[in-house]
Amino acid sequence: MLGIESYNEATLKHIKKGASTSEDQQAIQLLRQHGIVSMATYVVGFEEETDIDYWRSLKYLLRYDPDQIQMLYVTPHRWTPYYPTVSQRQVIQTDTRKWDYKHQVLATKKVPPWRIFMWVKSMEVILQMRPKAIYRNLLSRDRDVAYAMRWYTKMGRRVWFHEVFNFIFKDKRVKNGPSLEKFLGKTLHEYENAMSKSTSASKRKITAIKLLG
Repeated sequence: MLGIESYNEATLKHIKKGASTSEDQQAIQLLRQHGIVSMATYVVGFEEETDIDYWRSLKYLLRYDPDQIQMLYVTPHRWTPYYPTVSQRQVIQTDTRKWDYKHQVLATKKVPPWRIFMWVKSMEVILQMRPKAIYRNLLSRDRDVAYAMRWYTKMGRRVWFHEVFNFIFKDKRVKNGPSLEKFLGKTLHEYENAMSKSTSASKRKITAIKLLG
């Protein structure tokens, strides 16, 4: 699984991805050369996105040529550096059980939720039905790769129809929701050490041990 997240280098820098589009594309090629199925995750729902951005996303994903694709919605967590940068964005999904990356939870200014959903579902179909993907599903010489491709495609088809049904008939979104900070609270990203250097993290750990001891 490769977290491509976005084709936009500025967005990747903003969310501190730590990778570039060229590196992501090369990684997919290397995995295929060694008989490894690649699943690329791609995130949508950033506030500044327009319909043109979704069109460009589709073109870039076709260029990446991953074996499988998983479309996700940006979901801010309090412990991440991304959270304070979007703390004033409006929440449109107040059911936290749906904060699972598969539902849009934050409002966007330029593209409404229904159109983002249509882009996501269309991109999934196009990417899975392109000739290269069909060829890998049906005619791959590697039996394990062919099996993995067919299994995931079958599961993905079931999920696709399930998500379309839920979006139309079950998922409820609010029009005048609270800000993210008001809904979840202030950021906790200062307590997260995942992005810190190991030496700094080690010093903090030693300090904590001394205080507790």
